[in-house]
Amino acid sequence: MVTVHRKIQVKVVVTEQFKEALAAELQENIKKLDAEISFIEQRTKKTITELTLKASPQVQSVREQLEWEKKKREDAKNGFIDQIKKVGALQEGVEVLQGEVDGPAEVEIGMNWEDLFTQEIVIKDGLVVELR
Repeated sequence: MVTVHRKIQVKVVVTEQFKEALAAELQENIKKLDAEISFIEQRTKKTITELTLKASPQVQSVREQLEWEKKKREDAKNGFIDQIKKVGALQEGVEVLQGEVDGPAEVEIGMNWEDLFTQEIVIKDGLVVELR
């Protein structure tokens, strides 16, 4: 017998509680990104002002870098907003993939190899309701 590690899919049964928790998590992520965007905007104004007063040749490259950082966060924020819209459209009772976990499997001669890698854990409202 040999022990191997495998990925096990974790699926969640969509319920109202799941949708609310997921939407709240996404809203929290949006708040964090808003705070980061605000900080970047303040830092941009301060840094550009300082560099301009010093007549630094780096003004443009620093501005571009900070704008790129801001855009990256705005894109992530828009992604979270899109996800919130999708959460609202999820039908209750449907299973959605939440992620994967690593787990051990004992392998013996004669076992079906495919069965080892098709394991799933199904969760509903925080409780494991099925192992497949």
